[in-house]
Amino acid sequence: MAWGADYRTATGERREVRLADGTQVWLGSASAFNQEYDARLRRLRLYTGEILIQTTADNQHDTGGRPFVVHTAHGRMRALGTRFNVRLDAQGGTQLTVYKGAVEVTLAAGAPSTTVTAGRQTRFTAEHLEAPTPADPAREAWSRGILLAQDIPLGEVIAELSRYRHGHIAVAPDVAQLPVLGSYPLDDIDGALAMLQQALPIHIRRPLPWWTSIEARAQ
Repeated sequence: MAWGADYRTATGERREVRLADGTQVWLGSASAFNQEYDARLRRLRLYTGEILIQTTADNQHDTGGRPFVVHTAHGRMRALGTRFNVRLDAQGGTQLTVYKGAVEVTLAAGAPSTTVTAGRQTRFTAEHLEAPTPADPAREAWSRGILLAQDIPLGEVIAELSRYRHGHIAVAPDVAQLPVLGSYPLDDIDGALAMLQQALPIHIRRPLPWWTSIEARAQ
């Protein structure tokens, strides 16, 4: 489905598109969605990756405007005049972060809808929605080509950088929990790794073109 989607990006690519109603969508690395607009509804189906959405009012119809919804395998999100981020994670769930307005979430299993307001985020599967927490600014910063790290483990930073390049980056367990602060470029992964090596007690090796290893720096 992702390969034949209306809009998609390759690994390491980011893309901004404007839909027919004026809605802006930013696609992260290796992302794909379909656009399904009809007389009653504006709908996107996210198949892989991550999208940041800035909706606009629907002025093309005399019915008060068509609802704008985003579907994933785990449920439906209905925008209530908003800017929000939707991400499919490696653990088999959907992450929703709301920056403006609100988003109504309905799980695929049919549980009652829940509204997530601006400045909050949540994660859900088809049957369970986690309690909302404060919104992570990093879930918006990627659209500007920035990985924003606010005291998060090195292993998580590397997992995010890995989404933007081919090949494998291995992190030794004894450095995976080192806390990382700062902003790192998503369009220059080698540069981001060099910045991490400067800031942390780590050493980066590249034994093969497609294999990078991060280990503790020798004393």
